[in-house]
Amino acid sequence: MNHLARISIVVVAACALLISANAEAARKAKDLLQYIPEDTPYVMAFTKPLPDDLMDKFEPAVDQTLSAYRRILQYHMSEQMVELSSEEGGAEQAEQLQSFMDEILSLRSVEGLREAGMGRDALFAVYGDGLLPVFRIALSNRAQFEAAIERIESKASEELPTATVAGESYRYLDLDEMRVVIATLGNDAVISLVPATVGDERLSQTLGLSKPRKNLAKSKTLKNINKEYGYTDHFMSFIDVERIASAFIGDPGGRNAEFLAILDHDPSEFSAQCQAEFKSLASVAPRVVMGYKAVNTDYLETGMVVELRDDIAAGLATLPAAVPGLGPDLGGLFSFGFSLDPLALRSFYEARLDAMEADPFECEALGDLQASTVKGREALAQPVPPVVYSFRGFLANITDIEGMDVATQTPPESIDASILFAIENAQDLVTMAAMMSPEVAALNLIPDGKAKLLDLPQLAEIAEQAFAALSDNGLSVSMGERADANAEAMLTADVAASKPLMSAAFDAKRYYEFVGEAMMEEEAAEDGEQIPLAMRVALRDAMVSSGEMYERMAVNVHLTERGVEVNTRMTLAD
Repeated sequence: MNHLARISIVVVAACALLISANAEAARKAKDLLQYIPEDTPYVMAFTKPLPDDLMDKFEPAVDQTLSAYRRILQYHMSEQMVELSSEEGGAEQAEQLQSFMDEILSLRSVEGLREAGMGRDALFAVYGDGLLPVFRIALSNRAQFEAAIERIESKASEELPTATVAGESYRYLDLDEMRVVIATLGNDAVISLVPATVGDERLSQTLGLSKPRKNLAKSKTLKNINKEYGYTDHFMSFIDVERIASAFIGDPGGRNAEFLAILDHDPSEFSAQCQAEFKSLASVAPRVVMGYKAVNTDYLETGMVVELRDDIAAGLATLPAAVPGLGPDLGGLFSFGFSLDPLALRSFYEARLDAMEADPFECEALGDLQASTVKGREALAQPVPPVVYSFRGFLANITDIEGMDVATQTPPESIDASILFAIENAQDLVTMAAMMSPEVAALNLIPDGKAKLLDLPQLAEIAEQAFAALSDNGLSVSMGERADANAEAMLTADVAASKPLMSAAFDAKRYYEFVGEAMMEEEAAEDGEQIPLAMRVALRDAMVSSGEMYERMAVNVHLTERGVEVNTRMTLAD
């Protein structure tokens, strides 16, 4: 193993340590946030530890998952060590690498992290010092953490170079024109990416040795986000798209100037007109925010919002349509659905074309985007069948699947499922289908909401019985147990007041088991070689252990006056 390879492994391992760390939360959130500049373009901050009873539920499954991934890493490393041993003088290096990996893998467990000075609770933040990332984590035991880094260096037979700034020592690795910096400051571990030529004053600011006068501890930015979106204090995050765009298209200023120069990016190449139009595009989605909405031993609920400019958000908010049953978790094996008003979509699209034609882009770099208005008008001029504009959405609920084995490619023996097509004047859809299918015509469906036996050969192999039902605004098909009642119930389910754009829910344990079974299938890797059984077993076990943490997962996407809102609920297993 050459010098750069050994030392790079040390850095990667150190990063893994930092990112995986869960530290004792002896400090308050403000003690972490004071290091983060108020004008940071992005931040992900864990400012309140998760409850102990919640961690008690998580840790056993996390340990199982880490164990499976250790086996995956061991497999990959064993291949490399065999290759290394075949080289002249490689046996000794392979032995050294094995010893190093054993040390690294020992950290991929709850116990290993504890012994490395990383406790259960965490104060942790990832943020931008300008465009470049900074990781800061509170440690429960600095000495144990330093000892872990030194053990890794020893096993790699390579120590990272050290230097000092403002009287504090740090490790570093130069990678061409960039430098990875790792420092243990007080009870904090800090890692950052900086230009290799960074000066002491700039580095001192990056590491937090000189705190920013305007910081997120003093700012109300995060508090306002939490208040507006109902997030808890456990986790808060945002990405400021406009700030990132401004760094690339305007005068980059001090913190970003060196980095952009390394990238050979010169914002002065853009004309004033281009800069203004790029900023206008960035203002369409100025910010993305994320956080926990609920934290308890029964479930975790997270939220993400892509904030949109008022006119864009208002236009998109008209797109979702009324689809019975869409939104709530239906409790089956898997459910998925979406809603859309095609006429509203057409109106929104026309409005955007009108805006682009009234105030066209003049920047040469946006020429293709402006030219798309012509193709857009041509697309709108094409005839569209009336049934398309009558469409409102779709909802499928798979209650159960029996007899299917992915590993042996065995098809299901039976499926219990219900499907709803929400459509205005649903009778027209049935009339069209009847013209193409004698079986459908024989049903003589009328919009009375009553289920009728659906005798189709295509369904006979997977369901003992199937029923269809029709209403003025929907067509449902159900198969399996109680298919007649389910077909009728699909039509009469409540319409959520919020009208989701998309909704999905699934049995997490069975889903992960299903994925795990799929991984056992003997498929060739990208290079054409078969994935060994031991590897497939490890991948399967990783999926199964992940499923041990959750009972159900559900996600809903809404288009609101604020933007695109994504809410996810993960019901925890007992």
